[in-house]
Amino acid sequence: MNIDEHILGSGLWKAPERDLNSVLLDLNENQFLRQFLARFIATELQPQDLFTYPNYQPLLIELANYCKVPTQHVLLTNGADQAIDLLLRLLFSPGDRVVIPSPVFSFYYQMLDINGVTPVVVGFEKQAQGFVLPIPAVLDALSTSQGLILCNPNNPLGGRLETEQLEVLVEACVRQDKPIIVDECYFEYLQQSCLDTFSRVRQLFVIRSFSKYFGLAGLRLGYVVTHPDSVRELLKVRGPWDINHIAIKAALYCLRNQDHLRRAHESLDQIKGAIIEICRAHGIVAYGSDTNFLLLQDQDNGRLARAFAQNDIRVSHCSGHPHSFGLLHNMLRVAIPAKSDLKVFLMALIRGAGSVTGWGGCETGRSIVFTGQDGGVVFQDRTDLGCKG
Repeated sequence: MNIDEHILGSGLWKAPERDLNSVLLDLNENQFLRQFLARFIATELQPQDLFTYPNYQPLLIELANYCKVPTQHVLLTNGADQAIDLLLRLLFSPGDRVVIPSPVFSFYYQMLDINGVTPVVVGFEKQAQGFVLPIPAVLDALSTSQGLILCNPNNPLGGRLETEQLEVLVEACVRQDKPIIVDECYFEYLQQSCLDTFSRVRQLFVIRSFSKYFGLAGLRLGYVVTHPDSVRELLKVRGPWDINHIAIKAALYCLRNQDHLRRAHESLDQIKGAIIEICRAHGIVAYGSDTNFLLLQDQDNGRLARAFAQNDIRVSHCSGHPHSFGLLHNMLRVAIPAKSDLKVFLMALIRGAGSVTGWGGCETGRSIVFTGQDGGVVFQDRTDLGCKG
């Protein structure tokens, strides 16, 4: 029996098994939409959503309006992972070389290996409190490669590419008639897209997801925005019923209730900013992010990671991330916790910083006040963190 040599030679990309009773901050899941999604479950779901096949057209129409493109430019996929799989199969052949600025979502490396495509890795560079992509190095690598993959904002780094950088890279791919895949799974946190300028470019393939901002990770729904000719070809390899009925209805509910979503995310922005401030006050390096997660620098002894583990908080340990050029050494990627988990998170954070003895020594006179969608206050003052005096 013959098995494809590229599959045999690739590693295994396995989803982690997790205790769902833990504080789950390791996979960048959206912690802020419990009430919003509970309302969807209570008011929108019907038995026929389980026993009938889905109708995709209503969602395609809504998404086209959301992306400001014609309907025929949009393809639904079973999560962004399927979009990655389909695009790499469509665009590249065994032996091709593809430029992929790194570190990046590791599933890309897996699918490139399976398809026999060589990743041409260009590393981000660390500067001050952020990470910078060397555009000349990308352009140089592109000249001897068959395409380019970008992630904007980047996962796991959290930062963005500037508009001018994106324009330079897209225009280079257009001139050379090479495909450019732009992963925009965190687009809603950034509100900057290459679709604003290049939505009709044939070489552009934008991947987006409902897993992050819209909080539908469990339903597996993503989409591709590209030229209609490419959509037609992608439909040949995507299954006719790969996206389920409940995912379609949930996505429609999200797109039709964006004001509610925006209000829910105001709390996320407040909490993210406060966590960065608290980290810096306690000597923890926290990198700014255009996403729903932060990168925190742990110490060599792993004290911060241990403090999270002791409090049953799951975070992503990034030291072993492939093609990271040492940028992620002792880095922890942490999704922004919901208000209900914030107290235990901050207690672990401060303990992991090692900047206090027991729970004393917190800055005097500091108040931490969060008002979210429901107007509730999470922490009124420092004593809510167990601080004394």
